[in-house]
Parts: sequence; C-alpha cells; structure tokens
Amino acid sequence: MKTTVNDYDLLDVALLCHAALAQDSPNPPEFYLNQILSRVFAYCTSEQKQEIEEYLADKKYLPPVDITIAK
Repeated sequence: MKTTVNDYDLLDVALLCHAALAQDSPNPPEFYLNQILSRVFAYCTSEQKQEIEEYLADKKYLPPVDITIAK
C-alpha cells in the first residue's frame, strides 16, 4: 500500500523535529512530538489506527521482561 504525503506536511515534520532538538526552543520536546504525531496520524488508515491502539494497550513499546526465580 502506498500513501501520498503532502510535501508541506513533510516539511512541517522536519521543522518540528529540529525545533524539538534546538536548545532555545520555546516549548518542551513533547510539544513538538505531539505536533508531529498529529500530522502523521492523519495519514494512517483505520486499520493502522487500530494497530496503534493495540500497540499502546498491550504496551508493546516496553522491552520484554525476563523473570528468573532463584532457589
């Protein structure tokens, strides 16, 4: 599947990334990440949005946990 992305959205994302990393940005990095997320999320299909919900609900962003029981 291919999605056409508007070039001005890509430019916005690149600018927001740079702003998030700049030392003199007026907002915290989270502000810029939320702006980026809003622009990118708009291009997701309903299936992709469902996958994102499952990813968050299942906390798949956390590393796997190995539990060792010592005797």
